[in-house]
Amino acid sequence: MKFIQIRSEIGAGKIGTTAGVDWLWARYQQEYGETPSHRFSLQTVSDYKFAEAKYIDTLCQFFRRQVVPPLSEIIAQAALPIVISGDHSNAIATLSALCRANPDKWIGVVWIDAHCDLHTPFTTPSGNLHGMSLAAVTRQDNLAAQSRQPSEMVQGLWQQLKQLAPDSRGIQLSDLCFLGLRSYEAAEKALLSEHSIPHFSVEDIRHIGLDNVLKMVAQQFEAVDLLYVTFDVDALDAELIPCTGTPEPNGFREQEVVQILQAVLGSPKLAMFEITELNPTLSANSQDYERVYRLFKFAVQCCKRSVGQ
Repeated sequence: MKFIQIRSEIGAGKIGTTAGVDWLWARYQQEYGETPSHRFSLQTVSDYKFAEAKYIDTLCQFFRRQVVPPLSEIIAQAALPIVISGDHSNAIATLSALCRANPDKWIGVVWIDAHCDLHTPFTTPSGNLHGMSLAAVTRQDNLAAQSRQPSEMVQGLWQQLKQLAPDSRGIQLSDLCFLGLRSYEAAEKALLSEHSIPHFSVEDIRHIGLDNVLKMVAQQFEAVDLLYVTFDVDALDAELIPCTGTPEPNGFREQEVVQILQAVLGSPKLAMFEITELNPTLSANSQDYERVYRLFKFAVQCCKRSVGQ
């Protein structure tokens, strides 16, 4: 396994998630001692915010030059990356690196999140790139639901983000699965419906039964070559996770996330795990952070078992 830290937070509407990366890593080291990790830190931010895609120029350069190439090399060395990420826009880089290192592989994505992050610069209500991660890696514009007209510069940068792994099979919309999804807009719903993307709210999961849903997930990804799993902490109920930028009600309980992680991280096809969007600046209660740490530590244990460590 290889621990990866991605200290970039400007894709979110609220800054502070790099403090989450630092806290989570320090907490892990406190318990387990010095453990090697690779750290990617965004150092310079441009002055251009671009209403339809804030800081897209900075993030495009950061991903294209500083993250995707070296992370692809780490993946090519057969290391299982465990990623501690600032905001969820960084998944554009991590998924692109996985695709770049495995250009011919069929990659499935389990997205444990309150949000589906399928907006584009043509549809976004906020302009925050952490809401566009999956649209970028699945190479979508979603012009059928267009509500904004981004500048030519933004459109050009968006095309670059969509092509960070140009020679790969890429990620297909049909190879996504959302667990905990409960907050999305009409433009995103259109993609979910048009492409019949499996998505389960917490309410759906409790009605169907978590074990039954996890069996469906296993069946969906039975034929894929590799599996990418990401856990946005806002998948938890808002009362349990005030220390994240976009908390949502009606979320998972901690034990439900444990069951999900145990199932999906036990797959022999696991190729990467990511945890993201912890923002300690939004809560002074250390117990909120400790809840996230418990889930992270459990995920690491599952990953170790997956690779036989």
